[in-house]
Amino acid sequence: MSNNSVSNPHPNTRRSSQRQATRQLLVDAALRVVAEHGFAGATTAAIAKASGKAHGTVFVHFRSREALVDEVVREIGDAISRRLAQTQSAVPTVEEVLDAHLAALAEHEVLYARLLGEAATLPAPARARVFALQSGIAFRLRQAYERELAQGRVRAIDRTLLANTWIALTNHYLMHRDLFSPGASVVAARRDELKACLLQLIRS
Repeated sequence: MSNNSVSNPHPNTRRSSQRQATRQLLVDAALRVVAEHGFAGATTAAIAKASGKAHGTVFVHFRSREALVDEVVREIGDAISRRLAQTQSAVPTVEEVLDAHLAALAEHEVLYARLLGEAATLPAPARARVFALQSGIAFRLRQAYERELAQGRVRAIDRTLLANTWIALTNHYLMHRDLFSPGASVVAARRDELKACLLQLIRS
């Protein structure tokens, strides 16, 4: 086998890598456009311009704007889920789950606020991703609560009420971030307040 055949990747491998790189470039550009202009303003033309690629390139990689929007929502959800997993201990307490969730939201606050505010207008697959993300957070919270309840560290309340209260609180503050924290991160400004609202439900 020649040195060239070892050092040079197969043409198909190079093309696949280039294709994936261009696809990610488009997704990253879409994330920037959504952060600045919202999903409604994230037209394929605007995304192509932000990526530095021709408009037609978008449709080489995504069959429609809806498919690209779905990928953007997946990217936001995956980023939050990864951050949530990284910041939790192996057997987290309720407070540790809250801290991890708030840390994840703080890193993606603008995008997630856009996602919540425009969720009703998103394509069905993207809306399903939003629901799945929030269901995953609720599941982690209920798991931590069940452990602490078994240890006698918290009082008994309805598990669905607990999870729904937390999701509703964080969503409300994020969707009204300009009211609760004008010009600054609402998560950073109100994290203690958010946690206290939830923890007082389960602590004596």
